[in-house]
Amino acid sequence: MKLDLREERVRLDFPNALALYKFDERERLSPTFHGAPMKAVDVLAEFPTFQLWIEIKEYTPEEIQEMKDERDKGKPGELHHKTWLVNNFKYKFRDTFLYRFCEEKIDLPVVYVCLTNFDHALNIFFRKQLINQLPTGKVMPDRWRKELIAKNHVFVVDEGDWQRNLEQKFGTCVRY
Repeated sequence: MKLDLREERVRLDFPNALALYKFDERERLSPTFHGAPMKAVDVLAEFPTFQLWIEIKEYTPEEIQEMKDERDKGKPGELHHKTWLVNNFKYKFRDTFLYRFCEEKIDLPVVYVCLTNFDHALNIFFRKQLINQLPTGKVMPDRWRKELIAKNHVFVVDEGDWQRNLEQKFGTCVRY
């Protein structure tokens, strides 16, 4: 299946997907429009044995450099770009999980990919932060019967990382 997302300037081709669509739909007449005041990942792909959720972010070189230059501590009440973005990635996942739960469509494992235009070091930083905040695994093994998402199902990648590490499993992802 193919999907061309003009707004995010990304073209996806997932030959083994059963469904591939823009999940964060803003068109009220679209069958994937949610109408709830919550966040959602940009793209959802359904495969026979898992769901692939994709959030797409692109920043200017200046914004990326600003993130790299940020210190750990900021002004009181002010969020750094990195803190804001980690929260954004986290809440996009959690709200999408709620949507899918309410639709009774959380029956397969979820793979969450944040596609960025960052360098490898910044992507690693965001992945570590995201893994800690989602949370991954069975947080309370004596109480949780399921995990929210497996640690090895969380990715923060650029287009090159996608081609090297994810293309064989999912399909192609090209920015234009």
